[in-house]
Amino acid sequence: MAAVQALVLQLPMLVGIGGFEYAPGVIRPWLDGALMAGTALLTWRTAVARLQVSPEGIRSHGTWRTRFVPWEDLVWVSVVPSGDLWEFPVAILSDGREVPLTGVYGLRSDVESRVDRIAERLIMLSDQA
Repeated sequence: MAAVQALVLQLPMLVGIGGFEYAPGVIRPWLDGALMAGTALLTWRTAVARLQVSPEGIRSHGTWRTRFVPWEDLVWVSVVPSGDLWEFPVAILSDGREVPLTGVYGLRSDVESRVDRIAERLIMLSDQA
């Protein structure tokens, strides 16, 4: 267990000072494995990001979090820019809170974008629920 703790504590330091080439030879395969596992996990979480619509509400599976918004709490869905290129939908709830639905991103556009169409469809589904 002490070796795992030492590895976890050394990893940021080794990356910060220029990479794994300064790591002791015994630890280097573990560092490479940890880096590959972290990269694979991040790639997987990004690849499966999505919105799921059910009779109960909207479930947003983003890269880092999963959020659920019940239909009865949903008032409106707006589109919020994220930087210069991207935008994503935000659910506005009846108590005034805003819940980012980061399971869907799209390129910003002067005309109607994919995220705008998704937001309109979610509003329509909310009215039907």
